[in-house]
Amino acid sequence: MTAQRKLRFAAFVLCFTGLFVGGLSFAHTVFIASWNDKQLRQLTSDTLARTELAIDSAVMKMSDVIVNRGTTCASVDRMAMTKAFYGSSIMKNMRLETKGGACWSYEEKNRALEQSIATARHNRTKSPGYSLLAIGFPGWKGLGVRWQYGPDENILEVLATSGLLFAVLPVDLRASALMDLTLSDGTSFASYSPVRKWYTDDIKFTTFEEKSVHYPIGISLKVDSATLAQWNQSLSPQTIAIAVALGLGFGVLAARGMFRRTSILDELDVALTNGEIKPYFQPIFDLESRKLLGFEMLARWIKPDGAVIPPLAFIPLAESNGRIDRLTTELLRHAGAQLGELLQTQSHLKLSFNVTPDQYLTEGFVSNLAAQAARFRLPLRSLVVEVTERQVISDKGRAAMVTGKLIAAGMRVAIDDAGTGHNGLSAIHALGANYLKIDKFFIDGIALDRKSSELVEMLAAIAEKFGMTVVAEGVETEEQIAALLQLGIREGQGYVYSKPVPATTILAMAAKEAGAREQADGRRSLLASA
Repeated sequence: MTAQRKLRFAAFVLCFTGLFVGGLSFAHTVFIASWNDKQLRQLTSDTLARTELAIDSAVMKMSDVIVNRGTTCASVDRMAMTKAFYGSSIMKNMRLETKGGACWSYEEKNRALEQSIATARHNRTKSPGYSLLAIGFPGWKGLGVRWQYGPDENILEVLATSGLLFAVLPVDLRASALMDLTLSDGTSFASYSPVRKWYTDDIKFTTFEEKSVHYPIGISLKVDSATLAQWNQSLSPQTIAIAVALGLGFGVLAARGMFRRTSILDELDVALTNGEIKPYFQPIFDLESRKLLGFEMLARWIKPDGAVIPPLAFIPLAESNGRIDRLTTELLRHAGAQLGELLQTQSHLKLSFNVTPDQYLTEGFVSNLAAQAARFRLPLRSLVVEVTERQVISDKGRAAMVTGKLIAAGMRVAIDDAGTGHNGLSAIHALGANYLKIDKFFIDGIALDRKSSELVEMLAAIAEKFGMTVVAEGVETEEQIAALLQLGIREGQGYVYSKPVPATTILAMAAKEAGAREQADGRRSLLASA
């Protein structure tokens, strides 16, 4: 290296070092503040989600106790009430009120609680007959979940909500923060404040708030702004090293990410035009007989050089950039060309495919889908539209109307990724779907973990009550199949049967099963003639 090149190299090093040292303090402050904000927003969201799950559980327990509209204190199953009470750490009591009087799951002579229930304001939920009310007395707060199951009959579950906020906050913030869970009318049913009253009127708070999309509840977290500004800001040599690496890595990755985003979006348009994105199909099978019942259509981007782009690299891109409708149309076109004849001749087979909630709620979705099915020679009776649970359904009333139109047209609807998303039991209640697909997350532990098994059993029981067929996703072992059959689940898909495969493999599977059926029919005919 010449002296001139060495000098230029040194100049670049000095310039870069100056920029880095000048930006290090600012980058560290911004990064930590952003990270703290993210942590507290996630904490707020998780606490609200736990509260929603507690209400969901209360609704389920009440439906277990009230088996018919005529249930009274005289006819109620006391064992069911006791079981509901002892099966929950948050449930305090259950109160049944009819024309003939009121009774509790266990005899509790608490006049303060009775008075609180009598004077509480009811906050209606989206589900008819259900309401929430803040109840309590000096030294105790709780939430009442009330179901009016008849003109003069109702059941109320009393939840001790203090545990929802217990030890939620990071230790460093517990002395400088306030938390409150409230109903839509502003009444509080759970709160947290430090034992020592440190705050005064001149304290400035940073507030984090979130409202539930399922129930008339919200959460508020207030943190002393001065304390928050210092939280996690102390520096150690290790922290400085991490901050430096993250700061540099973020800059490089952000620049590459912006360039790659533009590049891959252009490539996606070309791929859609050239037919590089093709459908693969994962079989759905009968868990007991192992017969083929249908298949789910999945997208695979296969480049001309044979390289495969994983779905997670382009499906979210298509969704966020207005390409998802075109992508869905292309997949259906390929599916019709490859498997349309099979679906027309073997009416018991079903073809399921995913759409986003936004697609589902689009004006003209049903008529456009029906027109595409006719154009691509896909029989409507074979189509199952899957709506994912991982994204919020913004308008459940409209979604229910879309479901009705799809079913009226001869198609069917499935709730995909059940139990993992944002919509909860209200979506199952409102959507009116034909299938409930339980996510692989729960199936993985069904043969090993009692909690997973109980969650799957609960989802299956809900589906049965709503007249839905359950499909288990991600089934990988015979032990899982045995556990699912014990729970009464009969349909599944997963690697234990087949990974996603091209249409030619599906055709071979279907032909093999058709041949086996013909042989069985022939044997039965011979036996009958003999």
